[in-house]
Order: sequence, then structure tokens, then C-alpha cells
Amino acid sequence: MIYGVFSDIHANETALIAVLSSMQKFGVERRVCLGDLVGYGVDVNECVSLTKDNSDVCLVGNHDSVAIRWESSAGFNPYAKKVIEWTQEVISEESATYIKSLPYMFEENDACFVHASPMSPADWIYVTDLEDALDAFDHFSDSFCFVGHTHTPIIVAMKDLAIPKVIEEKKYRIEGSERLLVNVGSVGQPRDRDPRASWCLFDSVEKTVEIIRVEYNIAETQRRMREVGSPDFLVERLGVGR
Repeated sequence: MIYGVFSDIHANETALIAVLSSMQKFGVERRVCLGDLVGYGVDVNECVSLTKDNSDVCLVGNHDSVAIRWESSAGFNPYAKKVIEWTQEVISEESATYIKSLPYMFEENDACFVHASPMSPADWIYVTDLEDALDAFDHFSDSFCFVGHTHTPIIVAMKDLAIPKVIEEKKYRIEGSERLLVNVGSVGQPRDRDPRASWCLFDSVEKTVEIIRVEYNIAETQRRMREVGSPDFLVERLGVGR
């Protein structure tokens, strides 16, 4: 099965459309979204609807949870807090109902999928270094675990009880008892100094993963954000991928 795994859309419709088009070109058969459909961006209901219509599986993310008032925005930075509270006002009942139906974690074909970390899916733990990765490996038994949340794509491999290692290649095939933790990056707000949208191509038969980057019309997204008064910081960061 050829999967397209994507995450952190953050209400960026232009980027999402570009990623879905890219998946079609790669022959993706099954699409899995790891959550954070909303937050930061302004295409709230459009992105929820597109994701609903174009995902075989979708998970809930922390911004989604706050958007439907399952959690408080108190822990968000001022920019994120301002936008998520605006999102709470504009999100439709249909969008909210869909988000409320989403699970925190999903497993299939020797792979697990979660927004933040398999260690405690509902606590939104960041996996930012090899120590965090080691903790994550302890909490899934599949060969693959796909995560988002940090907006930074990375492939980490672990074999038996060895120390996890970062894989520099963008495409990788597991060998033997090796397992992978794959951060698929962000569709709508990359933070690895590459402004292109990111998603992961996963072949469950060939046991390969590949990080795919996609160009999109960033200026168009920025224009819509400015129209509704989004903070300049959130608008400008899209152009530099941070």
C-alpha cells in the first residue's frame, strides 16, 4: 500500500491543495492526516472540508482540540492564542463535529500514526531530540511510527537496543529489525527553513519512506491572512519556513 502521510495543515488551503495534487502524481492509494487542520492560518472550514473529503484516516491535533474547546488556549504563545480564539468563532458546526469524531492514534500495516508522540498521544509531547525519540520508540512496537507537531521533517532509525540515529537521506528503506520514527513535517507552516509544504510517501510493501517537498503560492496564503488581520509575524514566517 502506498500512503501519503501529512500533518499540520494549519488552515492553509493553498498548501493543502498543492500537497493533495502532489500525492496524486505519486500514486498515493491511502491518505492519513496526523492532525492540526486549523490554527495559525485563516482557511479554517475550507481545510477541514478538504481534509475530510481527501483523507482515509485523520487524527486530532492540539490546535484542533483547542479550536473545539476541548482544551484551553492558555498554553499557546500570543500569536497562536489570538488566531485560535478567532478560529473558535469562525469554525462551523459541521467542522467542529468532524474534529470531535477524530481519534488520537491509529495503527495499520505495521505502522502507527499519531500527531505528537506515541508515548502519550493526548498530551502533545514534542519529539525534538534523540532522547525524546528514544522515549517514543519505547511506546510503539510497529516498524514505523509517523508523527508531526514540530513542523520539522526528520527520519530517525533504531535497530534493536542501539541508540537512535538521524537519517540524512530524504528517502530510506528499513533493513532487518530496524524501526523508524518519521516526522512528516508540515503542510501549512514548515519550520525547517524550507518554506515548501512537506509530506511523507510511505510504501508499506517496499518498507520505504520519503519526505516530499512541494512548492505552493505562499503569497496567496499571505494575502488572505492579511485580509483578516493576522499578526505580521505569522504572515511573514511562511516565506522563510520558520
